[in-house]
Amino acid sequence: MKKLLNFQNINLYSIVRDVIKRIWIVLMVGCIGIMVSFTFLKKAYQPTYTSSAIYVINPSQSTGYVQGNKMVAESVVDAFNSLVTSDIMGRKISRKLKQLDFPTTEKEATLIEQTNLMKFTVTANDPMEAFQTISAVMENYYELSDYLNSDAVFDVIREPTIAKSPNNAFTPRIRSLEIGGVCAFITLLILILISMMRKTVKTEKVVEEMLGAKLLGTIYHEEKNRTIKAKVVQSVKSLLITSPIITNKFIESINDIRTKIEYEKGRNPSKNAFMVTSVCENEGKSTVALNVALSLAKEGKQVILIDADMRKPATFKMLDIPKKQITDMSNLLLGKIGLDEAIYKGKDIPIDIIMSNKGHSRTNEYINSDAMLDLIKKCKTLADYVIIDTPPMALVSDTEALLDRVDYSILVVRQDFSYTSDVLNCVGMIEDSNAELLGCVLNDYKVFRVNSKRHSQGYGYGNANSGGKVVEIYEDK
Repeated sequence: MKKLLNFQNINLYSIVRDVIKRIWIVLMVGCIGIMVSFTFLKKAYQPTYTSSAIYVINPSQSTGYVQGNKMVAESVVDAFNSLVTSDIMGRKISRKLKQLDFPTTEKEATLIEQTNLMKFTVTANDPMEAFQTISAVMENYYELSDYLNSDAVFDVIREPTIAKSPNNAFTPRIRSLEIGGVCAFITLLILILISMMRKTVKTEKVVEEMLGAKLLGTIYHEEKNRTIKAKVVQSVKSLLITSPIITNKFIESINDIRTKIEYEKGRNPSKNAFMVTSVCENEGKSTVALNVALSLAKEGKQVILIDADMRKPATFKMLDIPKKQITDMSNLLLGKIGLDEAIYKGKDIPIDIIMSNKGHSRTNEYINSDAMLDLIKKCKTLADYVIIDTPPMALVSDTEALLDRVDYSILVVRQDFSYTSDVLNCVGMIEDSNAELLGCVLNDYKVFRVNSKRHSQGYGYGNANSGGKVVEIYEDK
């Protein structure tokens, strides 16, 4: 039986992001709860009014003994409550008020503590009815006093008055706000639960557990444009390790992936073609492929990068290369030009690149052609490493054709992006091919953290080996 909730796959950043993106749902449900509850409460509200009087109860033949008076008052109050709620008293009150039915009132007599004083209250839906009822009860009391079996005497201390305001004040605003708040809170919990149960890869711990693939590396979220001015003009269009504003953590993540690639190449020197792919678009595969190639070149390796995503080529955009300087890769595959003419060698770019300068629709024919197979074979002999950027596997079949033509494949998985089932399908597809799955790269990884040494928040990365308590905070601004 599959787990509905994997606690190791819970990421606080993903939950907060989901809640913020859908906070309008919480607010909308809360507002609907307020409006509906206000309407219902207003319609159901029935004001009640209470009229009361206070009487002193004394035996008809008082001895002046206080404690005795209290005991008499206690017995009289109990009997009095039975009398005022009896049918006979009800009929008397009905005739007094000229009603056919018993008045719909609540009548109660209570003894004030440590005294022989009785407080008699009548509550009704109409203030005049409450006042008239309490008056009618006391007028008929003496006529029915034989039912009490007591010679008690009632003396008025405080006359009954007509209530000027209801005793259950109508406060729909407060109640409706409370109900709306409860509705919003329940909706918030539902959104959190949905976020937690979404079957995507959210943490490093579950890559191997859920995907059954090795975690090749983790690339934390890196902001392209950090200042307001940079955000407005979009001065940085891509994340490259050659950029002076890139953080050390990003560079270290790429270098760590490069080291593992070098290690695998060292184990099998003849295998040097590495394919970088992803499940869907916008998972960062082109960024990973280009930066790994640049990292290898910085180590003095001869690298050829092939942008095989001929539908949406991205390499020339990331490197800001003018289209007119690029010889389109399709010309090479069609046999119109030679390999030397197709390779782009930039002055400040330490790698050789074979790419397209525009999108093509017949990509499947190009990828499946013998010319593509021949291209990869020649590049393997000319370079230490051949890095191939391919189209997303779930969108087109181009990548499947390349799987049997490369040595290794690297699957880029963006955090909380593609569904686990789709990633598993791609993993299975790779494992069924001749290409060895080198591992998965968890990209654009975001977590919250609080660094006990800095007590600050932002894009700092901290030291994983430090002795202080470290909980990371990354925000996608």
